[in-house]
Amino acid sequence: MEKLLFFSFLLALAFCSPVYSQNDDAAVAKAGSKIITKGEFTERYEMTPQFRKDLKDIAPAAKLEFIYTLLAEKLGALEAVEKGLDTTEVMKFVSSAFEKMFIRDALYRKEIKDKAVIDDKELIQGYVKSKTKLKVKFIFSTEEKEIFDLYNLLKQGVPFDTILAAGPEVNEQKEPIEVTYGQMQDDIEDSLYHMKVGRYTAPMFTPDGWYIFKLVNKIESVFETQQDKENAERTVEKTIKARKENEIYKVFYKDFFKDKKVDMNGAMFGSLCEKISDLFAKKKSEFKAKKDEPFYFDANDVIKIENELGEDSLKINFIQFEKDPVTTKGFIRQLVFDGFSSKETDISSIKFQLGKRIRKMIEQELLAREAYSKGYQNLPEVKNEVAMWKDNYLFQLNQGRIYDSAGVTDQEALAYYKSQNKETTPPQLVNIVEILTDSLEVVEQALNEIKNGGDIKTIAAKYSKREWTKKKSGEFGLFPVTAYGEIGRIAGKMKIGEVYGPLKVKEGYSVFKLIDKKDQPKEEHLPFAKVKDKLKEELAQKRTLQKSITHTTDLAFKYGIDIDPKIFNSIETTTVNAFTLRYMGFGGRITAAPLIAPNVDWVDQYFRRKNMLP
Repeated sequence: MEKLLFFSFLLALAFCSPVYSQNDDAAVAKAGSKIITKGEFTERYEMTPQFRKDLKDIAPAAKLEFIYTLLAEKLGALEAVEKGLDTTEVMKFVSSAFEKMFIRDALYRKEIKDKAVIDDKELIQGYVKSKTKLKVKFIFSTEEKEIFDLYNLLKQGVPFDTILAAGPEVNEQKEPIEVTYGQMQDDIEDSLYHMKVGRYTAPMFTPDGWYIFKLVNKIESVFETQQDKENAERTVEKTIKARKENEIYKVFYKDFFKDKKVDMNGAMFGSLCEKISDLFAKKKSEFKAKKDEPFYFDANDVIKIENELGEDSLKINFIQFEKDPVTTKGFIRQLVFDGFSSKETDISSIKFQLGKRIRKMIEQELLAREAYSKGYQNLPEVKNEVAMWKDNYLFQLNQGRIYDSAGVTDQEALAYYKSQNKETTPPQLVNIVEILTDSLEVVEQALNEIKNGGDIKTIAAKYSKREWTKKKSGEFGLFPVTAYGEIGRIAGKMKIGEVYGPLKVKEGYSVFKLIDKKDQPKEEHLPFAKVKDKLKEELAQKRTLQKSITHTTDLAFKYGIDIDPKIFNSIETTTVNAFTLRYMGFGGRITAAPLIAPNVDWVDQYFRRKNMLP
């Protein structure tokens, strides 16, 4: 089994809220006008994969490194605002998209979640059921007429097992199926728990089809420990609440959308479907994709389609709300923000998939507008969440400016080549197996498989989108730690066998395992022409890192930083390294907190310079 030193995968199975109280707003640190609250620190510390967090002895150092990482993020966000990056078209769109996501979640919480109140009687009944396991058999059909014909045979005296033996479902029931509380549709479950052993139900409809259940046995259990009892009580409460939420949701959904009608531009829809179909077909041809491998609509696709359509088409009202219609450009940007993929590339499949997505997008826009009408954008928790995610995105934009300015000329590479030939300690070499994806769904599945003992090479071959490594099941081959940006830098600090991730990178999310590390022998003096490209990449990475360190240090002096030691030391943390997804009300999911890579190399320089000041 993989040695998971960097995360234990915790999947949120229901709509979840932040792990801290929104009232926990004591300032643990400041970067200029930006405040890091105790609540934000706790949430992000607990939900961000970190080096060896499971080791209790390093907890104080891990906390300190993380607060400086957050300070670097806030400093970068401040600088991005000063440089006007918050006014760019992309930032305006991202800010709006985040806000709509969080106010929809607030609407769900106010209109549905908070109304799902449980009384003591329901808890007691659920607890009693949780102590009983049911053994059942079933007869199944997708056709209503067939299931009622079989039911009539039962009423005429034909034995249940005789009818079951004639159906394909008998192969699943060599032994009766075990059912525990909360596992089945609640009306079916209620019927079975109130039924006597040996009896069978009338035909019951589910999303899969029609069932007739026979109760074979009831097994009463006893909770041996107080912990078992408390776990059962929590499960019961969670199950009842989820069912109540579902019922309230269905009523809300029906009432809210019954009179809503929104049209779209059919001609533009057809044009977009053709272009996406062509894009996916080209990817399928170029990358020789495996069967059932999805194709993702990414940022490069957006640029390509927008250039092909031209400004006039992008300004067309695509989704025609009565007020503030959504343009073609706005729709395309929202599509890539939410994520869109398809396993098929033909035009009919794309039309079907995109049609479903447009309907969902219209629903979510109407819900967001309802939330705005109720003023939920002004709720403190919504404002805090939007600000946190915006800061993270602004920081990334500011970092992008540093990366873009780190280009290396041939003359600089030649000078670096000459200096390298005088060195005796070239960068260390590492080898990793990586899973790269831009889908949170794939991150979730891959991490779950690794946690359950799956081989990371097999998983990478199945999921990774980095084409040049797929033939080697995600393996990079030995490369210097100065290559591949944060991936190389982090891999250089890992031990062989350790897994890190997910790491947010430009292409999506990276999860990788270190499989080899060795010192690099000094190479023979190869001709400059043969090593020029490699040296340019290496020098660009070194230059980017040094620029980032100096830049962050400069920002710390420019805006000022401060940590409140009393509040900081009072924060209690766990040693559980977690990656958690947050499922938003009315659909959508994000990471539980914005992901950020360790960023503390600037701290030493900051304190050295500070101590030199008078």
